[in-house]
Amino acid sequence: MLIRTVTLTRRARRATAVACAAALCLTLFFALGGVRGMAQPEESLPAAWHPGELIKWVDFSVPCEVMEKALKLDVESHAADGPALDWVELLSYLAAKYWGDFGRFRDRDLAAVADALRGGAAIDTLTAEMNLYPYYREAYDAVLGGLVGPYRVAVVNEAGEEAWEERYGLKAFSPIASGFPFSHYSDFGASRSYGYDRLHLGHDMMAQVGTPIIAVETGVVEELGWNQYGGWRVGLRSLDGKRYYYYAHMRQNRPYSAGLEKGQTIYAGAVIGYVGRTGYSVKENVNNIKQSHLHWGLQIIFDESQKEGANEIWVDVYEITKLLQKNKSKTVRDPETKEYTRAVPFEEPPPPDQNTGGGDAPPSVTVPLIMYHSILKARSNKYVIAPAQLEADLKYLSENGWHTIVMADLIRFADEGTPLPDKPILLTFDDGYYNNIHYAQPLLEEYGMKGVLAVVGAFTDKSTAEGTQNPNYSYLSWDTIRETAEKGVFEIQSHSYNMHTQAKRQGCLRRPGENTEDYGETLLDDLNRLSDTLEETMGCRPTTFVYPFGLMSVESERVLRQAGFRASFSCSEGVNQLVPGDAEGLYRLNRCIRTPNMSVQNILKRYGLE
Repeated sequence: MLIRTVTLTRRARRATAVACAAALCLTLFFALGGVRGMAQPEESLPAAWHPGELIKWVDFSVPCEVMEKALKLDVESHAADGPALDWVELLSYLAAKYWGDFGRFRDRDLAAVADALRGGAAIDTLTAEMNLYPYYREAYDAVLGGLVGPYRVAVVNEAGEEAWEERYGLKAFSPIASGFPFSHYSDFGASRSYGYDRLHLGHDMMAQVGTPIIAVETGVVEELGWNQYGGWRVGLRSLDGKRYYYYAHMRQNRPYSAGLEKGQTIYAGAVIGYVGRTGYSVKENVNNIKQSHLHWGLQIIFDESQKEGANEIWVDVYEITKLLQKNKSKTVRDPETKEYTRAVPFEEPPPPDQNTGGGDAPPSVTVPLIMYHSILKARSNKYVIAPAQLEADLKYLSENGWHTIVMADLIRFADEGTPLPDKPILLTFDDGYYNNIHYAQPLLEEYGMKGVLAVVGAFTDKSTAEGTQNPNYSYLSWDTIRETAEKGVFEIQSHSYNMHTQAKRQGCLRRPGENTEDYGETLLDDLNRLSDTLEETMGCRPTTFVYPFGLMSVESERVLRQAGFRASFSCSEGVNQLVPGDAEGLYRLNRCIRTPNMSVQNILKRYGLE
């Protein structure tokens, strides 16, 4: 979804939307007493809205400075004994008191309501005579409800190891990454004329082409692709469904962060794309915007009927943009892929409806997956650990009651309810390095454990042709794969035949401009080529697909099922809650990467699984 002005045939619809917006604004304007600041007794204020009615207009004009003061009271109250304050509640109270006119704001009013709430007063009692408080409470919660709350970030402890730290506060981020300059000014409602006369229902942040764009709030990618007005754009919907974030005019040729796909859940602070100048063209991938900038907008949705057309509600985010500058996401650049990613891991609490085994639902089982790559004595990058480090992991798991399983065990659990052992864990090894056999396999045997090894067909072809099996640089040969499967320490799975590359496409993602049918055929051919060869080599087909680079898409999941795959691995950090009978739960399984500085013990510790 964009600003929902997809084609010129929607001129009449947009004109209607603008007229309705103006009419609604005037209705609320007069309902609030006409000229703001006018000395009118509050009791004479007519009821413009009643609880339970659908809100059709939101006039959000809270200054950044006031939001900061309310936020500070909220955060401080959560760190102290006594009643916790809610910044949205405080702001809603002030809005009702001032009839929405924050030009009347006084610090003493905010202090008074905060003191009353700390003293045990109920907000319903304090607002009993404020007939617009329920309106502002619902409206402001829709605008600000996802910006503040509990979260956790990865920090480095005194031992130099990563660990999760629980925090509370502003958990939304500036749309522009930390360290990248930009300029902006209040421009909501300014006129635009490309295609037809219309209002600017967003906020422009002028920045250089290639500047990383950040997800303001955790949400689901709802729209992705080209729009003649916004160019390459992204639409991100908040998890509660009330906020739709619209990011437009992204970079030509490589607008999005690698792997960004519709339906994907994105954490706040993650890189979703890059600033550009695309748009104002029916033809895709055209730079017709003079000044490179990010246009971002916030649409409020109380009901799906407001998602597009004349009922849309867009709010001015200029003051929110200033507030979010207090929390910028730090990024790092991969010199090989030239992609930016967030520098500090960030997570929010699981959704409240996550199954924890209560009620009549089947009890869920927590299953962590640990992601290894190369095992070498000489460390070269974050994907390489020493054999001694792997042995330390296995020793810890053995001494603390963990039991390694493979995908065959998980599939039987999902299909038949076959019980898993206590404290199950999967140890996965990506890319099919020969050093996994040379160093890891003997250690797994010594500790009575198993692993899941994902191979790349093209890499295996290369090593087979070279006729070498050197732990320092070789991948597995087909003969070694056959011997490994017979030994039974490693379960062999698919990592694609020839899509572990970013030269021709980004992993197994669809190329820009590639139609769905051609993409499906290409991916299916690749999957079947490796599956057929593995069946010839070891007598069975792989059941699980390991996404190269963790790059996933909705289309790829459909093709995986068509190819007979029962499960897939992502590179998304986290553990998995699995339920017997839920075969769908085996797709896109989370994994935790084992780096030289992050032991298995610390990985499990940060998820409370020691």
